[in-house]
Amino acid sequence: MIEINHLRKSYDNQMVLEDINAAVKDGAIYGLLGSNGAGKSTLLGLMAGIYKADAGSILYDGQEVYENNAVKKDIAYITDDPFYFNHYTLTEMAKYYALVCPNFSMVRYDELSSFFPIDRNQKINSFSKGMKRQTAIILALSQSPKVLLCDESFDGLDPVIRQLVKRLFIEEVNRRGMSIVISSHNLREIENLCDTISIVHNKKIILERDVDTIKEGIHKLQVVIKPMPDSSVFQVVDVVDCKIRGNLAELIVRGEEQEILEKLETLNPLLIDILDLTLEELFIYEMEVGGYDFSNIIL
Repeated sequence: MIEINHLRKSYDNQMVLEDINAAVKDGAIYGLLGSNGAGKSTLLGLMAGIYKADAGSILYDGQEVYENNAVKKDIAYITDDPFYFNHYTLTEMAKYYALVCPNFSMVRYDELSSFFPIDRNQKINSFSKGMKRQTAIILALSQSPKVLLCDESFDGLDPVIRQLVKRLFIEEVNRRGMSIVISSHNLREIENLCDTISIVHNKKIILERDVDTIKEGIHKLQVVIKPMPDSSVFQVVDVVDCKIRGNLAELIVRGEEQEILEKLETLNPLLIDILDLTLEELFIYEMEVGGYDFSNIIL
């Protein structure tokens, strides 16, 4: 369990994070969303124990992470711009990791690297951005960490490799109970991966929701009525959003599904169709309720 309590961080008297509170359960995948410059990378650096907080705490099973090697050995951190030694090959880099990372396994490294279309004996400085990202993922997972911190880790990966990485992440979570924190500015990129998603904006976490919970009690429906009456008739249900095009109304409604259908049936519709709500749509409505313009926060 990772607990973040009243965390604050500034650089040169400029506040970057203020009163951050969050919790990451064991074996969970936690999505950390926000626009570029929102403070996601700083928060991950604090969680990795690289930076020292000005105030507040980050606890791993009750232990502080900063300057605590016993905790840090179980954390792998994939930065947005991974560092590699000049002229090292992937295998040479793996051997270096084996010297400095107590949990690094060359057996696991051989297994993982075989999954990727990458030459282990090629110099890393000749790799493309996507190949360097794959290198970072291989080296991180070869440590069999309890916690994996990922800063824009899908950036630069093609769709096939992105799906491979997601599958590996899910396997590690299911097999070993590893916890993952993934930062991104793109909700669509991680919407089918995360158990919990939070949004960082204006130095704070303004929204944190369990993915399963956020999907409960809100529904998207198409209703056909001919002729279509004024939109006010849909006030028989708790309408979050209503768009009417001719004889078709598209509704976002809060409440219990069967009760919603029964109330809409009183309007004598020709058709009621329940549609799937995307996670992006759900967050848009949650943010609007909170008074935020979602489009200005997440791409």
